[in-house]
Parts: sequence; structure tokens; C-alpha cells
Amino acid sequence: MTDPDFGPPTEVEPIVETGLDEKIRFGLSGNLRRLALITGIGQFSMSVWIWQFSIFVEANVNQLWQIGLTISIGTFAMIVGYAISGTIADYVGRKNAMVFGFVPIFVGLVALRFFPVWPLIPLEYAFIEMGWAFIIIMTSAMPADEIAQTSGVNAARTFNMVLLPAFLIDGLSPVLAGVLLNVGYVAGDLHLLAAIGAVIAMVATYRGVRESLGHDIIEKARAGSIITFRGLGRNFWIFAAGMFGFIFVMNFAFPFMGNLVVNGWGVSEANYAFAWGAWSITCVVLMYSLGSATDRNIRAALITGTLSTAVIVGLFSYGSSFLDLIILNILLAAPIVVWSGAEKTLTVNGVSNEMKGRALGTFQLIMSTARLFGQFIGALLWDYFGSLRPVFGIASIAGMIIVVGLTYALMKLKLEYRGESLTLADTG
Repeated sequence: MTDPDFGPPTEVEPIVETGLDEKIRFGLSGNLRRLALITGIGQFSMSVWIWQFSIFVEANVNQLWQIGLTISIGTFAMIVGYAISGTIADYVGRKNAMVFGFVPIFVGLVALRFFPVWPLIPLEYAFIEMGWAFIIIMTSAMPADEIAQTSGVNAARTFNMVLLPAFLIDGLSPVLAGVLLNVGYVAGDLHLLAAIGAVIAMVATYRGVRESLGHDIIEKARAGSIITFRGLGRNFWIFAAGMFGFIFVMNFAFPFMGNLVVNGWGVSEANYAFAWGAWSITCVVLMYSLGSATDRNIRAALITGTLSTAVIVGLFSYGSSFLDLIILNILLAAPIVVWSGAEKTLTVNGVSNEMKGRALGTFQLIMSTARLFGQFIGALLWDYFGSLRPVFGIASIAGMIIVVGLTYALMKLKLEYRGESLTLADTG
């Protein structure tokens, strides 16, 4: 069933020659396929080490609050990255902004490898997170530029398919890391390996990606305000307000999942990596089909995805074995896939072409602010209860309650993209 109030496609400005005349494969144009592959390489520079970062920090600090502070500083740096990346991308183009984003990632990873000491760890992590914010925004902004030319047909599926290689790499990298740790390598070696991946991704972006934003649109963006609120539109702010509370309470739990599983359940780091891989591979398998299904009713998909996520987070309170972890991670894959595609589609719903980068950056800035406060509250709850199990339970119950408010916010949206799952071209 499609949403009944999708308005007729609004007239859109030409953006740039983005390769829409190329044959569409896997739901993507040639330029987006290259972007997807490079995004996968960039994801390796994060996924090979990030899965055990909170465990790594715990081993290098003396107090639990230092873990929360490290993650919070990294999140604040990501907020800064989101705040500036969208505007920079609108002003200088997506490709240049993406190339720049890999620089602080490389610097932070090299520093983390050779100087893994407190209080440098939070600063090193901050460099990485700020750079990664640029990459996240660019991998949404480039598809958004092409989607704008098709009135939003298959928007959620397009966003999902660009990230498919990233999810695949996100699944395989922790497995590789777990094997390396088992044969004697240490976390610092993973950081160095990730730094090499960041350099490769940066060069590949410069050589292989075509700019998706035309000169005229860039000039129009430069003529506008650097900071804008009203220009993003009513739809944007209703959606952002609806998502804020849910992201806030989910981050009581998500940043500390590794600590719960490894230290609370007794699962080894290597097995935690394998379970992480199972989650990512399941996401890959589901991305195309669930992306198409999400496009049929974008609001119902987001409600289903967020509610299911909240329920599954609560189930983590009761787990105790590697088998439990595998099952819960596989169950978590479907709602995350649905959620990620729907969220990006609704973020740029009705936003003008020259503002899409700022819309994506502003949305992520708001959500990262929610994460920043959420994970700090989570750390305090962990310290208060002395266990992460009740923290996950609290996050689950609060999340299910907040989905009610999110549903109300979604009903207030005017959907300006066409949601029908029509194909742009043969996908052979």
C-alpha cells in the first residue's frame, strides 16, 4: 500500500550530469555504484576497529566515566563535522568535501596507534569522528542529488543500495579483526590497518567519483545563508523533532553494547566480532528488497523499524550466550535497514536542491546532539546500577513510548516525493 498523500512531483532544477543516462544496475547509476564501492573502502577504515573501541578504552582508563567522556567527546566532534560538512558540500561540491573528510580520519587513526594514552585518546577519537561525519553526509548527499531528478522514485532503495558495500564490509571487517586478534595482533594494529584503508579511500574518491552537484546549484548555495533554519522547511523540523527523543533514549544502550556482551555476558571479543558480522551480512541480504518495500509506505516503514528496534534492544537485557547474540543481531538487521532508508528519504523530503547538504548535515547534527546526551545518561545509569542490563531495559521501554510521539509527528508530514516503487531502468 502506498502513502495516499504523496503530492504530484514538483518541478525540479537540473543538478548536474549525474549519469542517469547510464544503465541502472542494482538500482544505481554508474557514478553511484562507484561511490558505493568507495564507501565500502571507507567503511573498512572504521569497521575494522570501532566494534571494540569501548572495550579498548576501558582497558586504557581507570574510571567508567572516562569511557563515557571519550565517546561523548567523539560525538561532539561528529556534531561539529555534521554542522560544517553539509554547508561545505553545498559550497564546494560533494566530491571535494568527501576527499577532505578522510584527512582527519587518517590523522586520528595514526595518532591512536602510536599514542594510545589518556587524555589523548578522546582527542584522537574526536578527529576520526569529525572526518567520518563528512563521509556520512556525502554518501547521503550524492544519492539525494540524483533522487531529486526522479521525483523521489525508489528513494529509500537508492539510499540503501549506496550503503550496501559498506554494510558488507562492516560485516567482514570485524571478522577479519577477530581473526587478527586471535593470532596475536593488538588493537593498535587494527588502527594502523584502518589508516591505510582511509588513504586508499581518499585517493579512490579523488580519482573515481564524479561531482553530483552542478556549478549553478553551487553558486545558488553560496548566495544563500551559511546557517539556515526556515529554509529547510516545516517538513524537516517536524521530522527532526519526532526522531530526537527516540535517538536520545536508544543511545542509553547502543554505545555500550560491546561492554554488555563481552563483560556482562562473557562472550569473547572475537565472537562479538563474528556476531557483528552476522548483523551486517544480514543487512546486506535484506537491503534491496526492504528498500523497495520501504518506498511503498515510508511512514509505516519508519514506525515499524523504530518500534522493532526498541523491542529488540530490551531483549539484550536477558541475553547470556554467543547464540543469543547471533539471534538478536540477526533480528536487529531488518528494522535497521528499514529505518536507515526511510530516515534519509524523509530528511530531504521537500528540501530544495541547493539546501540538501545542509538539511542532511543539520539533521545529523540534531541527532548527534541527542546521542551525546543519551550516551552520557547511559553511562550514569550504568554507574548507578552497576550493570548494563537494566540500562538496556530502560532504553527499550522509553523507546517504545517515544515511538507513539514519533507516529504523531509523521502523520503531520506532507510527503512531496513519489513513493511508488517504479524502476528507473532495467536492473539487469
